[in-house]
Amino acid sequence: MEILFKMSIDKWLSDPKYIENQKKRNELFENLSQEKKKTLKEKGLKKILKKEEPISEIPDDFLDKIIEFKEWLNNRTYLKGDKDKIEVWISNLYRINQIKIKQREKISSKEQKEDLIKKFRRIPINLLDEKIRMAITKKLHGYERTRTDNYYLSKFKNIIHEKLKELKYYEILETIIELKI
Repeated sequence: MEILFKMSIDKWLSDPKYIENQKKRNELFENLSQEKKKTLKEKGLKKILKKEEPISEIPDDFLDKIIEFKEWLNNRTYLKGDKDKIEVWISNLYRINQIKIKQREKISSKEQKEDLIKKFRRIPINLLDEKIRMAITKKLHGYERTRTDNYYLSKFKNIIHEKLKELKYYEILETIIELKI
């Protein structure tokens, strides 16, 4: 089989039509300007890069892989000899599952972060001190915070806890006021 394959490639490479087409391409390419050659090379590289799939891409056919493993397992009669292969199958399936879980978490955390940013923008500007607002903005966007920023965040955290305690009392007062006695 391998010999036939090599023979067909050799035959294809020594085909007069192929050699003639290759010569025409080379002549046309040599006659082009340097700028045109550069743009053609860049286009070719872009096409190649678009065709390449990222290595970290997760297969969407997880269930198919499990079914394939089940079928492979059902066709085995002596499992003790296939212990290593079974371990590899299971570890691969587990790894794929963990990668999918991490990807879902990243997507949900991004969505939550965007939602928090939108909610933060709805807060009136004069409600927060400028330094506290800057520290929160840095935290939301993941920028590097200074000691001062961390100080203002911890200070504001204490203020929030006090206000939440007060909120409980205000809720009780609100229910009392709304009562119709």
